[in-house]
Amino acid sequence: MTEDPQRNFRSVYYEKVGFRGVEEKKSLEILLKDDRLDIEKLCTFSQRFPLPSMYRTLVWKVLLGILPPHHESHTFVMKYRREQYKDVYHALQVIRFISESTPQVEVFLRIYQLESGKLPRNPSFPLEPEDEVFLAIAKAMEEMVEDSIDCYWLVSSFVNLFNNKYKDALPQLYIGLCSKALGPHAS
Repeated sequence: MTEDPQRNFRSVYYEKVGFRGVEEKKSLEILLKDDRLDIEKLCTFSQRFPLPSMYRTLVWKVLLGILPPHHESHTFVMKYRREQYKDVYHALQVIRFISESTPQVEVFLRIYQLESGKLPRNPSFPLEPEDEVFLAIAKAMEEMVEDSIDCYWLVSSFVNLFNNKYKDALPQLYIGLCSKALGPHAS
């Protein structure tokens, strides 16, 4: 198999000047052009290479099952998810669990609790350890994703996946997240 010397030269040059991801970005664009996205290939790609920020949210939504692999369904599905988010948001406002001044990550938690049937009777009840984990994940995701509705769906899907696969690890994750948040003097 003969490789194009121009391509090799460009790749080496780009790597030397700090643009290592040029070839990876082209590979990802090729994967994303398929009519039906190949979940397995996207998963392998995202494990091997950093995702360019312009494609990160799309790839995460597909890998977490928020969007189906078929491109033509993406707009319809996201429209439905946006409506669902807004309906639950409104319901939480009506029952006075949230207000306009409620921090966004707390809104995400309350929506998640309502949708999973775990909404406490009173918003002043203390948070469970898994709620603290949800909030920590939501805060991290909020820094990476601009759209709040996309952020909610990514967080809730990630937490559901995590709960289904790694439920036993939640106490250790909670301790680890709390100790980092409180600093080195936390016990």
